[in-house]
Amino acid sequence: MELDEGAINGSHELIFCKSANTHVVLNRMIDSPPSKSCSYGGRSYLPFYYHRTLRLWCNNSIPDFECEVLFNNGAKIDFISMWFALHPIYQRSICKGGLPFHAGLVELDGRGALLAGSGDTGKSTCCLRLPDHWKPLCDDETLVVFDKQKKYRAHPFPTWSDYIWRQSEKTLDVQYSVPLSKVFFLEQSDIDEVVPIGEGEAALLMSESAMQICEKFWRNASEEEQRKSREKLFNNACKMAKQIPAYRLGVSRHGRFWEKMEQVLV
Repeated sequence: MELDEGAINGSHELIFCKSANTHVVLNRMIDSPPSKSCSYGGRSYLPFYYHRTLRLWCNNSIPDFECEVLFNNGAKIDFISMWFALHPIYQRSICKGGLPFHAGLVELDGRGALLAGSGDTGKSTCCLRLPDHWKPLCDDETLVVFDKQKKYRAHPFPTWSDYIWRQSEKTLDVQYSVPLSKVFFLEQSDIDEVVPIGEGEAALLMSESAMQICEKFWRNASEEEQRKSREKLFNNACKMAKQIPAYRLGVSRHGRFWEKMEQVLV
């Protein structure tokens, strides 16, 4: 992910512990992890999320998260753990108005556009077909954040299946971002076309795209927690749809769909 070393400057921390026998809670060693909660120095430490390859722990009074990697069974497990360790990153971005997207991210003249769609709509193929004056940044997962200037910026994130199943050695600069200009929802078509969609439909489609990324994080959450999370996603999508225009992008097998995109990106 090409992450630079971070300075100790009071920013929120995601602390990793790779041990199954002892447990580090924010740099303090204790015995084997409690099943529900524990306390230290008057603070409560709670299990935030559990997956077969890791546990995430949070503290009610400070913003840091601790990630306990439970197993060490090779590169595939490490990549799966890394994928699920993004949960608190996405959660904080959502709390601040952002959204993760099941979408490719492409750049034209410094502006970002999302190519959103499910796993069989051709996101990767579209990224490969773009001519040289376009810059494909990622082809499956993008994190859109709401910055301090109240603008949306998009960060490319890895296609995790490339690493888990195809043993890719590609790196990706997730710290790089572009201002988000448009969102395109892909559809296979006999002709290339761009069709504007209204704010209501755009909000629904944006929310669905974010859900495709986030649902895996909610499998162990209660129904009430899942309801609140979906409500937050939808509210963020409604706000984003008011600021970022969205379109249906019809893509033909041998056409020049990017020319239709360029017409609305001007």
